[in-house]
Amino acid sequence: MAKKLISVWLSLTILLCSSISIFAEETVTGTFFFRDISINGTRIWNYELNRPFFLHKGVTYIPMTKGIQGAMGLQCEMDWESRTLKILKTDIAKAQVKDAALASDMNDIKATVVNDVKVITYTPQAADAADNGQAEATDVIETPVLTAHNLDLESMPIMSYGETLYLPLKALTDDPNLGISIYYESYSGVYISTDPAVDAKNYWDQARSKYNKGLVSYIRKYNSSVSVAQAQYLVALFQHEARVHGVDETLLMSIAHRESTFNVKAKARGGAVGIMQIMPRTAAGYGVKEAQLYDAHMNIKLGAKLISGQKAAYNGDMIKALSAYNQGSGRVNRGSYSKTYANKILNQQKTLQSYLTSNGFGLGK
Repeated sequence: MAKKLISVWLSLTILLCSSISIFAEETVTGTFFFRDISINGTRIWNYELNRPFFLHKGVTYIPMTKGIQGAMGLQCEMDWESRTLKILKTDIAKAQVKDAALASDMNDIKATVVNDVKVITYTPQAADAADNGQAEATDVIETPVLTAHNLDLESMPIMSYGETLYLPLKALTDDPNLGISIYYESYSGVYISTDPAVDAKNYWDQARSKYNKGLVSYIRKYNSSVSVAQAQYLVALFQHEARVHGVDETLLMSIAHRESTFNVKAKARGGAVGIMQIMPRTAAGYGVKEAQLYDAHMNIKLGAKLISGQKAAYNGDMIKALSAYNQGSGRVNRGSYSKTYANKILNQQKTLQSYLTSNGFGLGK
């Protein structure tokens, strides 16, 4: 009966797009949230969302899409006439939250501030003791008994991106109706629990956190000019591109170590550019200009794509793949290539993995 009443109350779920442009004011840059996201123990890759989580002025903003609402056990309805957003606590949907393998590619977004919106949260009251869960079927639809609470946004604005409204995640944790807790840890990400009986910290992936901390430590061991925050971002880039292109992140990091010692602004005498030391003429073949190679994301993305392509071309033979990356596929195909570079990279990868294990960081498992 409770589900039936809730569905009647929210018959127009996710009506979040009407007239956003009418009330929109300033446009701001939302910085892509590059760390991991876990909702009730389910990991979400932010770049697989068309409407990704983002940061603005240090605040994490969460998209009120249908998928995210389902994962959090929320249903939303926007009444633009009264400028009221209603959020109802309901059952968690177990469906996977994913739009595409590469939906947003870690790009920042242009979000719009939406002012003067009131947010009210609701939760169904417990059934009367007399009912005892044995209510008979009836054609009479009763009005659900709900507990309402005005959500305090603490001066943090609601945002919109396209047809999606964004709420400051922190504000949701202070609401008694929703029962949401969050735990943030800089080396792994944000953990969200919508079950009042389970604290969000219980979902913390300690092994992955230690592993990421080790990768950051490794970068800074060999290039102390890279700050912790910069190293965390580089680790996220290596992991992202490795997963997208089907290569090992420690291999990509080993190439960057040997090629540039993690210097995103490096330029060799021979003309190779950036953290992965890519030749401008090679980049041009992929529509990438030399100036773009100084962007860490673009450089690592192209490097991962090149390695992935060579790996496929040589049926997984990493000696040939790495040799082709360094010397060109022509020499490899003719058999006139040297294995020296490839062996150096593979040895560097072993050194990196040994550093992680010997220093107690583990391999993320």
